[in-house]
Amino acid sequence: MRVVAILMLLLVSTAGAITDADYSITKSKKSAAEISGMGYHGTHSARISVYPGGSSKSVPISISPTRIEALDTLKLWLHPASNRGSIELEFGLDGDSDEKSSTTDPDDASILISLASWSDGRWADTGGNSNGWREFDASESRADIKSRDSQKSRKDVSWSEAQDILRGMDVVRVYIRLKGATKYEGVSCYVDYVRIAGEVISFEPLERDSIKKAKQSSVSPGSTITYTITYGNNLEVPADIVIREFYDQRTLFLEAYPPPDPGTNNVWTIRGLRPGEHGQITVKVKTLRGSCTAGFDGSVSGVGYASVYRRLSTEREAYYVTNSVRIDGGGINRSASATTKVRSQAGFVFEFAEHGSGSYESSDDMDYSTTSIVFQSESLANRSPVTLNLSTRAIDYNSTWGLRWSCENQKLTSYMREIYYGDFINLSGTGIMRSTRYTFESRGSVEGMADLRYMTGGSEVGTRLYGSFRLGSKGVLQKKSR
Repeated sequence: MRVVAILMLLLVSTAGAITDADYSITKSKKSAAEISGMGYHGTHSARISVYPGGSSKSVPISISPTRIEALDTLKLWLHPASNRGSIELEFGLDGDSDEKSSTTDPDDASILISLASWSDGRWADTGGNSNGWREFDASESRADIKSRDSQKSRKDVSWSEAQDILRGMDVVRVYIRLKGATKYEGVSCYVDYVRIAGEVISFEPLERDSIKKAKQSSVSPGSTITYTITYGNNLEVPADIVIREFYDQRTLFLEAYPPPDPGTNNVWTIRGLRPGEHGQITVKVKTLRGSCTAGFDGSVSGVGYASVYRRLSTEREAYYVTNSVRIDGGGINRSASATTKVRSQAGFVFEFAEHGSGSYESSDDMDYSTTSIVFQSESLANRSPVTLNLSTRAIDYNSTWGLRWSCENQKLTSYMREIYYGDFINLSGTGIMRSTRYTFESRGSVEGMADLRYMTGGSEVGTRLYGSFRLGSKGVLQKKSR
């Protein structure tokens, strides 16, 4: 017992489906191909019709390039619906590896097979004694080969003879063609359960849906992703299948319909799946939202050379989650996966840096969480020459002190930045950053230069000070309420 089943999600794609063969169902003024509610395998089939005044109608099927000598399954079921007509099969072969078959290219060829005919809805080869669904095997019929290359062209050959003549060529396209016996009356026929090159076409609505995709191509942290598992039975006998979903460790299972097997959240056992029957399972998972809290405090003092840099950020980089499915039953196993991007998340960034030589005192107190940053810092620096005595040499420093701190709110596209340079710096600063509001305050005295910049909503203001001065600044930025 063999079952074909797939996992698909709600976006549109035909890659890796129950059938990877791609067929076209179209209508015109004089003919039509449409999905019918009467089927041999499942509940649907293709109804092909030629209206009065028309001559023929084809259903083209594209398949993965398959060597003609390896093509040993060419079966389909037919059911005449009205009047007099016949079914012809045409196989398009590619001889120059361009995955196309052209009647004007001497490297290519086509095989024509007159497969079946009927009159008044009854099969002609039975003398009109039978009607209804019937299976036909194209490999048991005689064939004509057409090509611009005369050495390939043949008439009335067997399928095995055609394989030998066209050995090395690839079948890339198949046409199921309905032809009317006369232009004065219409004709129609049902086609179902086409088996060719390892593919099965039952014209069921779900058979060409993707094996697996996510409804959402990208989500924010903490959001829900929806998957739909679609399965189907491509055999002629009932089958049992087991579906297993493997969740990404960074997702949390929320719910599924229908529910999983008792005691599990990722296994579904489907018993007695009828031929051509399909079903769906909807699964919802939630991406995890990162969280953490931390506290930092410390102090340092001495004489020498100092270089300090600190950075705290609540921003989150983008990442990808992948959920996989495995479907087993009737001796087959298939697997598929879907990957969804979890988008980056804007946050707050606090940066602090200072460097110079001489006497130096500094203390910091910071609290950090995924939703806020709170800090308080004090620095006292006085420039003087210092010598660092290393094991192999001495290094002299006489560096101006520099201090920089900045606060950025990526959500509000705003920042505050203060930079100081001088021989003497005595400053303290505090900041509180939250998603919709943050405050920043600094005060102290400087002998040197100060560059103060503030930006919000695309507008920047700033000031620059030189000399010996005392200062105090305070800024508040917040999101406007609607």
